[in-house]
Amino acid sequence: KGQPETAMTSSLLHATKSNQVSYIDVEVDSNDSLSVREGWKEGGDSEPEGDGRCKHCGRTLLKMAGVALSGVVFGIAMEKSRVFEPKSIRDQMVFNNFIMLKMFLSAVAIGQVCMAILSLLPATKDRFHTASQEFVSCFNDRGIFSSALGAFLLGVGMSLSGACPGMVLPQVGAWVPNSLFTLLGALIGALTYGLLGSHLSSLTKPKICFQHKQVHEKLDVQYAVIAVPMAAVVGIAVFCLEWFWPNNKDLESLGRLSELESNIITTIAWPAYVGGALIGLLQVPIILLVNDTIGGSSSYITVVAQMCFTKNLQQMFPYLAAKRSGISNWWQVVYVVCAIVGGALSAASSTSFGVAKGVPVYMGLLGGIVMLWGARFAAGCTSGHGLSGMGLLTWLSFIAVPAMFAGGIVTAFSMQATGALDTYVTAMGDVS
Repeated sequence: KGQPETAMTSSLLHATKSNQVSYIDVEVDSNDSLSVREGWKEGGDSEPEGDGRCKHCGRTLLKMAGVALSGVVFGIAMEKSRVFEPKSIRDQMVFNNFIMLKMFLSAVAIGQVCMAILSLLPATKDRFHTASQEFVSCFNDRGIFSSALGAFLLGVGMSLSGACPGMVLPQVGAWVPNSLFTLLGALIGALTYGLLGSHLSSLTKPKICFQHKQVHEKLDVQYAVIAVPMAAVVGIAVFCLEWFWPNNKDLESLGRLSELESNIITTIAWPAYVGGALIGLLQVPIILLVNDTIGGSSSYITVVAQMCFTKNLQQMFPYLAAKRSGISNWWQVVYVVCAIVGGALSAASSTSFGVAKGVPVYMGLLGGIVMLWGARFAAGCTSGHGLSGMGLLTWLSFIAVPAMFAGGIVTAFSMQATGALDTYVTAMGDVS
């Protein structure tokens, strides 16, 4: 209905990353030939032939190129803001440095403004709705208990490793000592959780799930009605933080104040709110390109899920099998891998490659395992629950984010009491 007489619209089913059913639109012209208009196929379905397949592959490559560029920008923003330094994260948890909080809140506010605009424009509102539903579908088997406990563990791992699932990749790019061990720990955590994921989900699935997963759905109003005022309040909070605790004070605590330059490319640091704003803007290309929102921890599951290369393994480990293939899973891998490139480019531009101090091997390894377990148990990390979940007004994310900071704060103050908080290394492989 409403289509030209020479064409009609049809739909083909495919599996999303939440293992639910979604659609792929195809166009049928008067000659009964098919061409893919949106989406992708997964599993054993036959692919479009001839021109249809070429167009499909071309669109997919363009989308992945856009995702890759977004990942590079993400890595640059993380490195230039200095939030990637383990000391920056740990000091945030004991309230001695506020780079992380300023950047986090700035990203949420700008992301909400961008998503509010997308939700109102006729050309993009359907894509925003699809991306929003794709995100909240991750919480179909999650409740308050799993979101709070998982996020608390995520915070514990963050204080131990001085990283988060999305941040460890720019750390690797900037060659932070022992960041490779944090990455290894994250992959081990992803694998061990993936092997037990289906059983854990069945054990912790709430008997009664949220009927409305988002605040604006519960209040029966448009997303922008809640998101824009919230973005304004969060923006004011960032302004107040910067006013009472300026960026120079944060950089001084990291020992970076004397390295500032007027050139935005070669300077070692940008204000935290600038890096946060850049990351918030990345919600736009991710929504428009892959009908999803910013996230990071799922990429680790997709990587380790490649072990399920036989049907028997896929039947034994359905949680991993569901994350193994499809652009809905692999785009995040492309995104975080390119964040490594962004971190390296940014560090090289300011001759700060390998300058940041890292954590001991055992802390990086253990922290990586714990934070990935927490992120997957909660179905989201600092990017997923924090930037996208809070940005999309998701109920469980408003529970998960405070729990994440609580876990980080409790762990950081405990480490400070034992003298472990300020234990850093200057070379890859250093134990202490």
